[in-house]
Amino acid sequence: MSHDIREKNLEMVLRTLHKEQVSTATKLNKLTGLSVVTVNKLLSQLVQSGQVKIGAHTKNLKGRPATTYHFNAAYKLVLIISCYKRGGHDYAGYSIHDLFGECIERREELLQKVHTDEFRVAVENYIERYPKIAMIGISMPSDTIGGRMASALRRDPLSKRLAQHMKNRFHLPVFFETDINAATLGAFKRHFQYEFVCGLALVPGRSPVCSFCYNGSLIRGRDGLAGEVKHFPMYNNIGILPLDPEAADDLAVRTLQAVTCVLNPALIVVYTESLKSGPALADRLKRRLSTEAEIVLMPKIDVTDKIRDDIVSGMITLCLQQVNNPHQP
Repeated sequence: MSHDIREKNLEMVLRTLHKEQVSTATKLNKLTGLSVVTVNKLLSQLVQSGQVKIGAHTKNLKGRPATTYHFNAAYKLVLIISCYKRGGHDYAGYSIHDLFGECIERREELLQKVHTDEFRVAVENYIERYPKIAMIGISMPSDTIGGRMASALRRDPLSKRLAQHMKNRFHLPVFFETDINAATLGAFKRHFQYEFVCGLALVPGRSPVCSFCYNGSLIRGRDGLAGEVKHFPMYNNIGILPLDPEAADDLAVRTLQAVTCVLNPALIVVYTESLKSGPALADRLKRRLSTEAEIVLMPKIDVTDKIRDDIVSGMITLCLQQVNNPHQP
């Protein structure tokens, strides 16, 4: 019982120091409600484990020097691998981040095909160079790895085998997410003034993918399935955006209208490289709306080809949640 209480107090002090970044024992005493004696004992344990570092002395209100304590953001690191398409080619982006989400290193490479085996050499190299890596986060299109990526997000037996395969290979926990889910969360962080954000990837010749983020949380749906816009009737059971530019543009606008009618998000971020972009896309959607009520409720449309930036941003948030709450499902 006393061990459990001590562990909870340790987590409280560490979580508070993570938020403050730098603090003193007296300030932590006020913020946590724990006694100064308890706080000092816990800080000593955290310093010994390397999770906290001792900083310079500062003067308190009584003029006495007080020791400052710094949260050690480099105590654990996360490796993020993000797969995305640019200019018709598949790329893998690799980045190392500390517990504050700060990027330590970042690079990308061209992929022959999107498959977990493609990452083996790079991951092993990163683990050797950064032994503090505590988790690997992998973001991919949902139709990759023979369709197993979508399965991985449903947390079914196939997902567990895939995650276990990666864990056994690299001896680290592995966290999977689809590119559109990660990107939508990243878009929410960019547009935090909008409570309800939709991410929609529209690439001619590929299935459209869609995700929703409400107040900072992804809406996953039953069994992890949400935003399956390729099943909208206007896709005629084919499920892909046409290669013909005019047909693709027309279907893209109709998809925007359908998403707006079904869920009415405040913002739709459209990830594309080839569709007609900017205000023109929003204007064509507006012309399809028949009533004043529909026009008033029309979401803001943001068209961008910078999907990788939003994917990495979203993956940082998701991976740090996993690292800081390892028992969270």
